[in-house]
Amino acid sequence: MPVHLEHILGSLEKNRIISFVKIILTKIGLKPIILLIIHSNLCKNYLFPILYNVIKLPLRLKYYKLIRINKFVPLKHLIAIDIIQKLSKIYEPYGVKFFLRGGLLLGAVRQESFAGRPGDIDLGLIDTHFDKFYRNIDLIQKNFYTSPPRLDVDRKKFKIVDPDFAIIQENARRWTEKDTTTFYGFRTYNLYIELEKTIVDIQFYSLKNINGKKYWVGEDAVCENWIGKPPDQKYHVRFSPNDLLELDTIKAYGLKFYSPKNPEKYLCMYYGEAWKMQDKKQFIWKNKMQQIKE
Repeated sequence: MPVHLEHILGSLEKNRIISFVKIILTKIGLKPIILLIIHSNLCKNYLFPILYNVIKLPLRLKYYKLIRINKFVPLKHLIAIDIIQKLSKIYEPYGVKFFLRGGLLLGAVRQESFAGRPGDIDLGLIDTHFDKFYRNIDLIQKNFYTSPPRLDVDRKKFKIVDPDFAIIQENARRWTEKDTTTFYGFRTYNLYIELEKTIVDIQFYSLKNINGKKYWVGEDAVCENWIGKPPDQKYHVRFSPNDLLELDTIKAYGLKFYSPKNPEKYLCMYYGEAWKMQDKKQFIWKNKMQQIKE
């Protein structure tokens, strides 16, 4: 696993840093004054964010082409961009294509930038691509700083019972049989990893026969994400076979990302017809909806 200064600093818990500072300041007699500053709103709201941005300066310089006088790409967005770009570079030679989903896809289509902070990185893989990814999952630790997963399932008892997810079942079985702690965890429809202190949620999709027709199905359910009044019944989003077999590319921040075909259809199913409306203030690279209106 590569060792970078920002990884070392990022891995230190805030309370450990403060404890270390307390010891030093006690020895030189400045502890009371400095501690008052450290716990002040001034430090919390300004000093810590400034220090964090200084630590992440190499990342901002890496994407110097995104620097604009009137647009300052938020750091959370840069971290998400970098993780997705690196994952694609590592795994595309193995025939693995990660596509955007959820808020990442919503923002990319609507404003050419991710919606929200983003808090998590929501990606998708069809089951055959997931299989190739999982067989080479150790490449993650060779290229990223990882943190232990917060498991919310009993690993030894975990099973994926849906027969349509047979490819995923085999990968999940291998995970449950490992004797050592892993840097990732399975849930029923997704695998999650913490990379660079950011949760990456990789949802897998398998083909299911529904009323005589085949659809790609994952866990995407609508109610909690619906913009406006949600539907009466919760249902799962479905993709037509070609929507995920032949991915489109979509631009965000002037960079290319993979997207399902007809992403607007997915966004309507997932967020409702009001997906084009921004429900809160957020970073906008290009207001595509405004351009359409004009």
